Amino acid sequence: MTWEDKEMIAGCIEKMRQAGCGGCERRDACAQLFPEALAFMFGPRRTTERPRAPSRNPIFSFLSELAKTAEARAQDRKPAPRPNPFRAQVERRLESLLATGEIGIDRVARELGHSRQTLYRRLKAEGVTYEQLLDGLRRRLALRFMREQGLSVKEAAYRLGFSDPAAFSRAFKRWTGTSPGEMRGRR
Repeated sequence: MTWEDKEMIAGCIEKMRQAGCGGCERRDACAQLFPEALAFMFGPRRTTERPRAPSRNPIFSFLSELAKTAEARAQDRKPAPRPNPFRAQVERRLESLLATGEIGIDRVARELGHSRQTLYRRLKAEGVTYEQLLDGLRRRLALRFMREQGLSVKEAAYRLGFSDPAAFSRAFKRWTGTSPGEMRGRR
């Protein structure tokens, strides 16, 4: 099978799915490569032979696997979903409150003009909990503080709202597998 044949097959998959290859200009070329496929799709052409059922038809099995592969590759190329503006709004508010140490869900909800339950429900609708959001924000900021800004462990712990540097060091090790001091040394 030539490269052109493979390109034709790939192009035909979508048309076959949409049952739109009846008037396709490549129908004759497909007929040479896929006589059984076209006979099944459009009825036998100049033959009384009945095509095999699609589940046992090797051509349809091949096309099905090819289509699955193409779909998987297309999914890989899709851009990551953009964060919801509400989630970003919560993160901005949290970031401004981190150094104060008052980062409880009640405080953040009040700051945003919502009840605790509304904040919880809206974050849950986005597939994240308040704790996950807080942990992810702290992780991103901690990496920035250690890599880019070279802050001391004590200063980073304070800015991230940890009760003490040891708690920050444990969290950092959980996030990265290394200590904050080691990360800062790698800058």
